[in-house]
Amino acid sequence: MYSVLPPPPRYPTQNAYGATGANGMPAPMVETNNILSHPVGPGYQLLVGEGTYILRDDLHLATPPPHPSEAPITSTNPLATTPAPATSGVKLSLAALSLRRSSPQLYKLNASTSTRSNLQTYSIEESEKETRTSGDDGSEGAQQQSVNGDLSAKTPAFGEGNSSLAAANSKDNMKRRKPKNNIVKSNSSFISRVIAHDSLTKRLQERGSGGMFAFVNINRAFQWLDLSSNLKAEHMTKILFTKSHILCHDVNVLTKSFNHVDVIMGSSSADIIWYEPISQKYARINKHGVINPSPVSDIRWLPGSENLFLAAHMDGSLIVYDKEKEDVAFVPEETGLSTNESNDGAGGTSALHVNKSVNSKNQKANPIASWRLSNQKINAFAFSPDSRHLAVVCEDGTLRIIDYLNEQYEKSLSITSYEW
Repeated sequence: MYSVLPPPPRYPTQNAYGATGANGMPAPMVETNNILSHPVGPGYQLLVGEGTYILRDDLHLATPPPHPSEAPITSTNPLATTPAPATSGVKLSLAALSLRRSSPQLYKLNASTSTRSNLQTYSIEESEKETRTSGDDGSEGAQQQSVNGDLSAKTPAFGEGNSSLAAANSKDNMKRRKPKNNIVKSNSSFISRVIAHDSLTKRLQERGSGGMFAFVNINRAFQWLDLSSNLKAEHMTKILFTKSHILCHDVNVLTKSFNHVDVIMGSSSADIIWYEPISQKYARINKHGVINPSPVSDIRWLPGSENLFLAAHMDGSLIVYDKEKEDVAFVPEETGLSTNESNDGAGGTSALHVNKSVNSKNQKANPIASWRLSNQKINAFAFSPDSRHLAVVCEDGTLRIIDYLNEQYEKSLSITSYEW
């Protein structure tokens, strides 16, 4: 028997679907709209040294109910050993569209050039063979770089020197590309429903070139909000996925503008979505887990890259994808390379096993690079301020430092959190 459930105008509870046929009555509906309030009172004020912060807007985001086709959770026993589906809490990203003037970083000034300082400066070189950094030579350009704090200006691009990657990236380099598929008109079973605001086109035309967008993933829903609008509680677009939960997402700060925003999402089904909200276009990467079938626990654009992003899969893999390349079934290349095996701080050893190197000449399709870091789930990762290193936190409570530009494992620390 075949049956089709049309997208409901409102979202019913899961039990309501079964109750509909049982008693012949219409299924009760549950509204799932965002709620904006403006609370007042001393309980909504925060007094700190520089003054008092007052809560202006309190926006409660709607949590969608499970899709009717999702299997109900039969046991809530926290000690149960049955594998539970991958889930995540609410994750929010803000995208400021106007360029903000950088504030003066006085704490980075070179004290040796100050007219109010008579302090002597000493070299911190440990040996005569050690080269000095660009800020030690006293040149005007080096001082300016120190003031601006632009540490990543001289960081090489990921894969620099690989002619296969350079040839692919140089094609139409000045053209801002968008995904090919219209998400509103999509007939994919992966997407349950796309709810665009009735006045979306008008809202986009009337808004200025500045402002701030917010992107939020909540279970199987992904919302795009305009926080600079008077209708900030009303989503610009809400995407509801069928069974897959969006676990993480990231906005490309390099390509964002008032008429283009690149968003990447990682899901519990291992599918990755490249979404451009202004044009309502999307592309599906790692479809059906063709490259890696494990859920995506964290995802981020590579610093300074328009196309490349790094995804952490729950099987302990780190994979670099290109948003514009096609996917093919991935077979690890026979490199047999494991870099810098060392103690992981938890009684074992750790290494970075390179399944595919960024220096590989086979760069016609995804993945660009694939590394196996652990047999444990990767919880989160972050790039260092100089964009040269990667900090990765695994389920076993270890923090691992990787020189990802050179695909080198460096060290492990037995801790449970990190901040860079």
